[in-house]
Amino acid sequence: MLIPARWLTVALLNLAIAAALGALLRFVFLHEVPGVEYRNVMHAHSHGAMLGWVFLALFAAYMQLAQPAAGRLRWYRRVFWAAEATVLGMFVAFSWQGYGAVSITLSTAHMLLSYGAVVLLWPDLRRQLAGRAALPYLLAGLGSVVVSTLGLWALAGIMSRPHPNTELYYLAIQFFLHFQLNSWFAFGVLGLVLSYFEAQQLPLHRGLLRRAFWLLVPSTFLTYGLAVAWAERHPLVYAVTGVGVVLQLLGLATWLRAVWPAWLALLPRLSPLLRALWAVGLGSFAFKGLIHAAVAVPYVAVMAFTVRNYVIGFVHLVTLGATTLTLLGLLHQVGALHLQRPAARVGAGLLLAGFLLTEALLFVQGSMFWLNWSFLPHYYLLLLLASLPLPAGALLLLASVRASRAEAAAPHGPRPNASLHPIRTAE
Repeated sequence: MLIPARWLTVALLNLAIAAALGALLRFVFLHEVPGVEYRNVMHAHSHGAMLGWVFLALFAAYMQLAQPAAGRLRWYRRVFWAAEATVLGMFVAFSWQGYGAVSITLSTAHMLLSYGAVVLLWPDLRRQLAGRAALPYLLAGLGSVVVSTLGLWALAGIMSRPHPNTELYYLAIQFFLHFQLNSWFAFGVLGLVLSYFEAQQLPLHRGLLRRAFWLLVPSTFLTYGLAVAWAERHPLVYAVTGVGVVLQLLGLATWLRAVWPAWLALLPRLSPLLRALWAVGLGSFAFKGLIHAAVAVPYVAVMAFTVRNYVIGFVHLVTLGATTLTLLGLLHQVGALHLQRPAARVGAGLLLAGFLLTEALLFVQGSMFWLNWSFLPHYYLLLLLASLPLPAGALLLLASVRASRAEAAAPHGPRPNASLHPIRTAE
């Protein structure tokens, strides 16, 4: 079973659109754009990035590992293309009306399709990967998809009241985002990395991986208290959150220790660009754990949730750093992307550079806001310029995948080596 190249093309297209909308959000701070409502475009950007790029990329990689039978494969295809249809609709609907009847209907449809994806993947993964160290992580990611949507169902109930509780509204939104960013994306990527290491027979410490898993699972639930603490500043909330961040730090440290021998064995095979993608991607997971630990301190929590730059920087740390960069490095290693191609190499480099530059600007300016040090000179122009490499990089990667498809379709075009690439692209 191969990852369909069209699926990867579609996911990268969604990434390019989301990144372009992100650049537009930077531009409107410099010049007014007629007909552009900032909050509406922001919703289109965030939904497209999370549901159009990350969700579909993870679903495609999970599907390859699941190796579904021919009779079930058609249902995978239906779920993928139906989900993509909702994403394209959300790009338009959110940009046009924000949260309205059309955009909410499309979001609900995507949520129901995500349930279908879980129902398809769960038994197939258990059958194909029984006994593998990656399986618990992959299944935890799928479980998190379902758990996260409890926040959306609660949100519907909250908004149906004559006078919605704004605090409960905030907590429901944060519940969804927390289990998407810190559980579905995290467990999904960590599980895929482990599956690749196992397929390549790289050295892993299985006992430490089991220990890391049972530290990370409860930490995911307890660190939701970071959002609750902002609304409910109770000593018990801070105590629970403190336990959660300690478990998360221990879990991430244990996971990194367990895969360190595999990383050392893989390192000599990597080009400088690939080393950077893997290092920044996996390093972002560690940095996320440190940020959560810091936010458990009440003073820091107030600062983190008050300064919007920090919030945006953290979301991008997870979606772009930990998730996207790690996925790019992994997809190259397994033959789904060919980053040795000039266009793809430049595209990946631009994404890496755009991520690092925008994160630096967001966190530096956020710290200056908190310290009442005003603005960096030409901050919004610098942020726009730092954001432009992101859509440009995504478009170059998209062009590279399309070129690979054209070569593969040629009568004597190159074919990937199945013995070297456990995950491969195909028509």
